Amino acid sequence: MGLMAVVLSPAAANDDESGGGAAVGGRTVETTLFPVIDTDTVGTTNQDRSWADTLTVNNAGGLDAPDSMAAFVQFKVGDGAVAPGAVVKARLVLTTTPRSAEGKDIKLATGMFTNDYWNALNPRRADPSFILTGATKPAVTAIEGAEAPLATRRGTTTYQAEVTAAMAAEREGDGFLSLRVWNETAGGRAAEFYSDSGAYGDLRPRLVVTSRTDLSTARDHAEAASDLAAVSRAIARRADHAVEDLPMPDRGRRGSSISWWSWDEQHLRDDGTVTRPADSLPDATVFVDVTIAKGEVRLKDRFRVVIPHETRSGEEAPEVDAAVRPVKIEGEVLDLIASKWDDDFTHVTYPRQALDHQVAVSTGESIQAAVNQVGAAGGGVVRLGEGVHELDAPLDLRDRVTLVGAGQGRTVVRYSGPDYAIGTTDKQLTDVVIKGMTLEGIRGDLDAPTGIYFAGADPVSARHQRIALQDLTVQNFGGHGIHMKRTSDIITDRLTSMYNGERHSLFHNVYWLFDNNILQSDADMSKPIRGKGAKYTSTANVIVQRAEIRHTTRNAVQADGSDDERIFFHRFDISGAGATALWMICEIFHNPGQYTEDPAYSPRRVIINRSNIVNNKRGGVWKIVTDVQVLNSRFDNIDSDLMLLKTHPVYRNTTFTHVPEHYTDRYDVPDL
Repeated sequence: MGLMAVVLSPAAANDDESGGGAAVGGRTVETTLFPVIDTDTVGTTNQDRSWADTLTVNNAGGLDAPDSMAAFVQFKVGDGAVAPGAVVKARLVLTTTPRSAEGKDIKLATGMFTNDYWNALNPRRADPSFILTGATKPAVTAIEGAEAPLATRRGTTTYQAEVTAAMAAEREGDGFLSLRVWNETAGGRAAEFYSDSGAYGDLRPRLVVTSRTDLSTARDHAEAASDLAAVSRAIARRADHAVEDLPMPDRGRRGSSISWWSWDEQHLRDDGTVTRPADSLPDATVFVDVTIAKGEVRLKDRFRVVIPHETRSGEEAPEVDAAVRPVKIEGEVLDLIASKWDDDFTHVTYPRQALDHQVAVSTGESIQAAVNQVGAAGGGVVRLGEGVHELDAPLDLRDRVTLVGAGQGRTVVRYSGPDYAIGTTDKQLTDVVIKGMTLEGIRGDLDAPTGIYFAGADPVSARHQRIALQDLTVQNFGGHGIHMKRTSDIITDRLTSMYNGERHSLFHNVYWLFDNNILQSDADMSKPIRGKGAKYTSTANVIVQRAEIRHTTRNAVQADGSDDERIFFHRFDISGAGATALWMICEIFHNPGQYTEDPAYSPRRVIINRSNIVNNKRGGVWKIVTDVQVLNSRFDNIDSDLMLLKTHPVYRNTTFTHVPEHYTDRYDVPDL
């Protein structure tokens, strides 16, 4: 496992190669940065391959030839915490995979983008969605001295390019260093490198930065590095065979604060809790990221952990009950609906199941054939056995079909096809239940399908009705995890929807659109890749109780649109949002570019009760929201707690770290 290296050395008293700004008698430190974005492209296409395991660079007879490829990497360099002090040297390092062609005849070059969003169609959009065209577009400025062949040392082959001047320029600019790597040598020999998503430790693409800083920061750097080395040793002792919980502390021995980010919380939680796969499933290999913070210093690394599956005990697991388990709405929620809204609220209606007719499906057998069989009989239960069920085309459900597995940790449906994994071609679908399984996509899949997708044909005459998702995990889909629109009476209970939305920021873990009567209970919608944890657009009669969203790139929750009303968030904990935890805005769905302050297009009648909105960049940005009540809650965020545009909430027994800020000019509040 590679550590983020830190080397301290005395600085020359009169050495000004850093470009000024460093105190005499300081120290130089060496820090490794990892990409915030990396991808590659093929020929003249504009399809990026984020989350693919590799980055390929190839000149197949011209950089825009059909099989030519270029790699793209972006690093955050402007924040002094990522590489404190004045930059002395910066070096890009890419490490080849065993499949890569090698040889000094493969000569690579690196250039720098001036447009760090890489999105010519919408340069204001702050998300990693690229409009790239092949190996040469958009244009870059070649970096002098960055041309170099592959080089092998101690059995490891790398491409290394000095990018000091480019980093210094971007550090003074927008703070993001965006690079393209291409092959100067024609001939079709492809250099294949590990991507950031496909590697850990020193195999990851990285920027090795030497900087000069003051003595105090250098000490913080050294102590953070010591704590990083300590947790690395502790993880390494169990990483290849983790059958017990791992030591993943939140404080280091040298006083650093430590945070963790698991790529698979089904098997390894951020607190180190290990859940082994069932005996019918393969071992789990999990990446886990760590951030060490001391003073203004932030150091990061990644480890790989192998969690072996359980050994068969000889006892049969109890069969999962196919019937929907009733969800108890907390009494306080019902009392507040009565007192605040005069009981003007439509609760969900449960699916009408057909439980007598059951068809069992083992791994390798057709799930669709079983669905067709019970559908033709007027409904029934399709029971999926333990193990991994491979699915390469959308599963087309019918009325009164219940799809049930042997449990989230025992039945996995793995999807590798287009569009969506589970949905329907019926214009109006009723009484469907999906329960007791894990539904997962494939990270880096260019098709970027959605996990579960139901869309009624008409908002009035042909709505889907009575859909229940219970004891279900949905993860790793490039599109939405779950997307329903023009649907009424939706129940989700003990639902985990995570690691979805890789495609771009408009794809989310959960997205409700033109839906009515929703009950979400005990939901984890954390860690969307680019989009939001949950989005509520033109939804009515919504209860979300005992839910959490952690670690979002930008906003965690969005509510907007016409008829977006009677939304109740109860015991909803949101933390780690890179932008705003609760983004409630006034927006016309079919024309979001047309600015409006008509309250008909914003949420109204909203209750937030016993919720913790903490450690986000911003707690809430609410625009033209009417009749919102914040009760018994806590706001404790980094930049602000509430930014309110012509919005006047009622507070009761609620605490703030920052006083809520009121605005009348829309240009004073964020627009993303």
